[in-house]
Amino acid sequence: MKKKIVFYLGVLVLAFIISFPLILPYLRAGFFPTHDGEWAVVRLSDMYREIKDLQFPARYSGYLNFQYGYPLFNFAYPAPYYLGLIFVFLKLGFVGGAKLLFAASVILSFFSMFLLSSFLWKNKWAGLISATLYLYVPYRIVDLFVRGSIGEALAFVLFPLIILGVKRIYEKKDFLGTALVGVFFALLIATHNIMTVLFGIFIGFIILAAIIGKKINFVTRLLLSLILSLCLSAFFWIPAIFEKNLILLSKIPIADRNLYFVKPLDLIIPKWGYGVPTDPNGFGYQLGIAQIIIFLFVLVLVFKNILKKKNEDNMLGLFLVLTTLCISVLFFSFTAFIWAHVPLLSEINYPWTLLAVIMFLISLVSGYLVKQGKIIMFVGLILAALAVLLIIPHAKPQYFVDRGDSFYSTNQATTTSSNELMPLWVKKLPDKSFEQKVEVQSGTIEDLKFNSRKISFALSLAKAQTIRINTIYYPGWNIAVDGKKTEINYGNQFGIMEIKVNAGRHIIQGNFSETPLRLASDLISVLAIIGLFLGLIYNSILRLRK
Repeated sequence: MKKKIVFYLGVLVLAFIISFPLILPYLRAGFFPTHDGEWAVVRLSDMYREIKDLQFPARYSGYLNFQYGYPLFNFAYPAPYYLGLIFVFLKLGFVGGAKLLFAASVILSFFSMFLLSSFLWKNKWAGLISATLYLYVPYRIVDLFVRGSIGEALAFVLFPLIILGVKRIYEKKDFLGTALVGVFFALLIATHNIMTVLFGIFIGFIILAAIIGKKINFVTRLLLSLILSLCLSAFFWIPAIFEKNLILLSKIPIADRNLYFVKPLDLIIPKWGYGVPTDPNGFGYQLGIAQIIIFLFVLVLVFKNILKKKNEDNMLGLFLVLTTLCISVLFFSFTAFIWAHVPLLSEINYPWTLLAVIMFLISLVSGYLVKQGKIIMFVGLILAALAVLLIIPHAKPQYFVDRGDSFYSTNQATTTSSNELMPLWVKKLPDKSFEQKVEVQSGTIEDLKFNSRKISFALSLAKAQTIRINTIYYPGWNIAVDGKKTEINYGNQFGIMEIKVNAGRHIIQGNFSETPLRLASDLISVLAIIGLFLGLIYNSILRLRK
């Protein structure tokens, strides 16, 4: 046990040392602009407000969209922001919390890839080569310093952990492997929707290979673990899918997919920039020179060795090489029909996001080199060092800013590129905050209190009239007049809530709660968590008996 602890601590120290050039910019004061990074800080501050308002799971932002609100976390992946709250509660601030999440994603992704590759290829040098290539790859630098996608950054940590669980399911018949895949894939679902779909393609190839190899028991147990992951994350994905028809995203795509297919030379020719790919100064789709060389090297060795001997290492190398080549085909425009018509894949607008999965596969298969003798292993280490040298000059932001926490915590934008999460009944978007939360034609309002999930006030009216509450309606909002539920009208161009109130003095109370669909989704997740713990306890009892 002590040896294992020492080993894991040693890997973490190594991860910090090798990751240091990439995390150094996050250790400076302030932050730096990226496409999404600063919005992550705004979302983290809003998640804090929603949890502070006792809204759990967090779904409806009462502060963003100029305080008119909208269902942000009903659709936007919430897990990174739940994790970020740990740093906020430790008094490290919203900017500090976001930066630490990015930095931790670098260190932990090295750690998880090192464990996977070293266990898979049964060699610690394989772990070092794979983990280094996993960090020092162009797409990773783009994600950290250009795009700033916190969800993708954390997804890179989960990819290797999921496959470690798959390996456990393949090798042993206990519940632990099922639990590992269930938990980590559930985290991936709640961490980044797109990465879940794309990594799911790789899982599909694993299942296909197992079926061909007649490993039916393994396939059954892996499918059960995926079902567990769906149940654990049901609180998020069920409402996100079944309520999508209520928001603008169901009608208008964020981008034209045809503009973002990759040309073969794009994968090879280095290109660095801080803009979007379609801009002259946009980032490129390069795989990385060292990564390309090492993949081609592995490809040649695998096909050469498989002809001589079909052992476990050669078959594994062949599977990873062929899977990488098959998935890479989706980069190119002739697969547009597949992107347009395959469920879930059709929701993705940027084919180049496949780079995340491809870089994972290339990094993992590079560990195969250590099985080919010391000379070839040394070549692998040299190529890993080359990857570091080629990437470090570009591992920096365009410039730094120091806006302070209050800049982000008081930002009232929607944090989305095209307001795509706005309910369809909102015809006119607000461009500034309201002057009064509750508007009446004539009358008095007293004791007004409101947050992201509640509003209450006393109302005195000389005559019956329509009261406007400047909060955008979304299913789950209910309003009661003197304790009796009343009808909410939101047919106005702003999509905000209006109620009819008779003359006299009244107590108005509004509450945002779970709909039957969301409540059922929450219940599924709770039952799955209980089942998970019971399974782990039972598994521990069996191990103690043995």
